[in-house]
Amino acid sequence: MNNPKKLFFHDFNKAFVTGDYDFVFENVTDHIIWTIVGEEQINGKDELKEKFNANNGTEHSINRVITHGIEAVVEGTYTNEDGKRYQFSEIYKLNKHKNGLIREITSYIIEIQSNV
Repeated sequence: MNNPKKLFFHDFNKAFVTGDYDFVFENVTDHIIWTIVGEEQINGKDELKEKFNANNGTEHSINRVITHGIEAVVEGTYTNEDGKRYQFSEIYKLNKHKNGLIREITSYIIEIQSNV
């Protein structure tokens, strides 16, 4: 991947799924909003730290990263420690274009069957 912005979102997503606490929290704003569609909304870095789940993915694959301006979409799959597989699409928004921090994440997560 030769695009620095795509690489950043790829690395951030991987850190989020695999539990790289330091990388995640140094790259989000204090007022981060994370919406998990159909489940909950997490407001602020402190609440995110409380909710940050160490149920890390054992397998993680990113199929696509699309960036434009201060926004990005990352699509992929992961398997958690319990063996459940999920497909996800996440929309990210930065607080500024150059060297921005992530201020919003909207996650669409669907459990998939292993034979699909």
